[in-house]
Amino acid sequence: MNIFEVLKNLYTNRKCDWISELDETEVQPYVIQRWLAMNDKLRVQVRWLDKYVFVLPKKMYLSLAWSIIPKLDRMPFVKYIKQIEEEDKLEVTIKMGKDEKIISSSRYSRK
Repeated sequence: MNIFEVLKNLYTNRKCDWISELDETEVQPYVIQRWLAMNDKLRVQVRWLDKYVFVLPKKMYLSLAWSIIPKLDRMPFVKYIKQIEEEDKLEVTIKMGKDEKIISSSRYSRK
């Protein structure tokens, strides 16, 4: 079962039997948490779940997430949030006696 099927079951499946059938290697709490955090309607629940991502065993985290997410008829469309590129200006200033001079100024983008 891939990550999208797990997310679909979290949103739509009204019975928790599917969690016990999962293999431990198929459950990745950090990745699931990242995808759930992109849904603005689950902001409060996801912030509460943040405490348990690395503390609980994988399946226990998944059943906790399943129990607090409101069930829908279908999985909601959630747009993937990309990282914002920032441009910083780097200036090098050299002080020589009484005068201050900018020797070089460059721009770089941080990813």
